[in-house]
Amino acid sequence: MMAKKTRKRFNVFFMILVLSIIGLFLWDYRSSWIAGSLSFETVHQGLVQHEKTVKAVFANTETVLTAPAEGTVVLVGAEGRRFKKGESVARVIPAGVGHEQSDSGIWISAPVSGLFYSQRDGLEQIMTSENLMNMDLDRLLAQTQNDGTETKQTETAQGNGQSADNSQNTTVSLHSPIGKMVNNLYPSWVFVYLGIQDSLAIGDVVEFVIDDEECYGTVMKLSAQPGGAVIRFSQYVQGTTENRIREIIWRFRSPTKGSVVPASALCTSGEEKGVYVLEDGVIRYQSVIVKDSNENLVCVEGLPEGVRVVVNPVEGIEGMYVKS
Repeated sequence: MMAKKTRKRFNVFFMILVLSIIGLFLWDYRSSWIAGSLSFETVHQGLVQHEKTVKAVFANTETVLTAPAEGTVVLVGAEGRRFKKGESVARVIPAGVGHEQSDSGIWISAPVSGLFYSQRDGLEQIMTSENLMNMDLDRLLAQTQNDGTETKQTETAQGNGQSADNSQNTTVSLHSPIGKMVNNLYPSWVFVYLGIQDSLAIGDVVEFVIDDEECYGTVMKLSAQPGGAVIRFSQYVQGTTENRIREIIWRFRSPTKGSVVPASALCTSGEEKGVYVLEDGVIRYQSVIVKDSNENLVCVEGLPEGVRVVVNPVEGIEGMYVKS
């Protein structure tokens, strides 16, 4: 009897031991698998930006030049070259024979100082600062839906290796446009599709990033339909003649500088915010104070620079050991 009881106790003990070993193995395997799936990033100094990509339609001070006669256009300079008022920007060699100026052609002078462009989009007399301020914006901007018809034709021609519309040696009819002068000493205007903005008021200064350049402008008019604002910049914005309708970056709030971590690293426990940090190979939860955040980054207080945080935290990682 005693031998049977002893054998039975031994079997129970052996089973418990085996199950414990299996449990420890599975727990270690699970911990290793979770630890291997975690990503880390170092806390560093950075900026939490508040930016949004928006559609913009620009208006510059533009004067269209027309041909004084039917003939072939010969341009004087490259696209975008600046001319003074009265300087010759192009000449038209009249068609036919017997014209008294057929040898030298009829010279076209700049009516104002500015940049000369042979390419046009047909919106030069539609998208003006006066129209932006005085006309119904919904109707005005509807005319830009067919924007760039001439510009698209120009790009297609250039892509096929052909001469662009109104470039060198193009034949034009009497009074047809041959180019335009853009006064780059006058500020650019723009309508920006911002949606309905209760946070903006007329006279506010707003910031945009256009072709990696910071540009500041003043709100001149707010619109509910379409939702957005008319902005007058402090100067001519380079590149807005060639690309009138484009996407730009609107900085709708001032950035915050400080220690930043990925937004996915932030955890919430009740009203407390925190992150999981890696210290001496062990993951610990660390409470933080959130100063600012956007979709990608969080600016926090309470974390020293250089500490590594878990980017993709999951439940149950507190106290977990991570092999280096």
